[in-house]
Amino acid sequence: MCFDFHPKDTDIFLAGTEEGHIYCCSCSGKEQILGTYRGHEGPVYKVAWNPSSTDMFLSCSADWSILLWHRDSHAPLLTFTSVTAVVHDIKWAPHSALIFAAVNEERVEIWDLRVSIFDPVLCCAGSPEGTLSSLLFATNAECLLLGDSRGQVGVWLLPSLPGPRTSNSEPSPAPRAETQLHVLQDHVPSLAHWESWLG
Repeated sequence: MCFDFHPKDTDIFLAGTEEGHIYCCSCSGKEQILGTYRGHEGPVYKVAWNPSSTDMFLSCSADWSILLWHRDSHAPLLTFTSVTAVVHDIKWAPHSALIFAAVNEERVEIWDLRVSIFDPVLCCAGSPEGTLSSLLFATNAECLLLGDSRGQVGVWLLPSLPGPRTSNSEPSPAPRAETQLHVLQDHVPSLAHWESWLG
């Protein structure tokens, strides 16, 4: 149903299936399936490698959930569920290892894992005329592009999310991915084993 190529090694890709499984696959070599990830109870609609921490990825499903995975762990590290609605799409923010967006049948959500692993930091309802179905972060502006079931595309302006503001109201530079993941480890003690994976 969906796939995503690894951001650094284009021979590796993830494939999500209707059965709810995710396969890590190789385009070359004898062994084409490198791993199987089971955690969803419904079809997987999207998989997305983290562009900054390239061993981490997200998946979303018809089972109303978003799962965070590590390539070396075949069980999900975290589960994100905010409403009882099918999650159609997910994307990592281009400049942060800890921010992602998701669209479900009801709304678009922005999750910042520095702030909370339980609730999105921003939610906006979709248009009543159509169901949100896809999204994309703009790479050169703080905007989110949203597609819906009517074939329309909306451009939504985002608040400054990459880093906390300093006292002079200028956005601070986004911290490096390694720093961001150590911040996440501090907030989620059960994920302390990430350190060994991150080196």
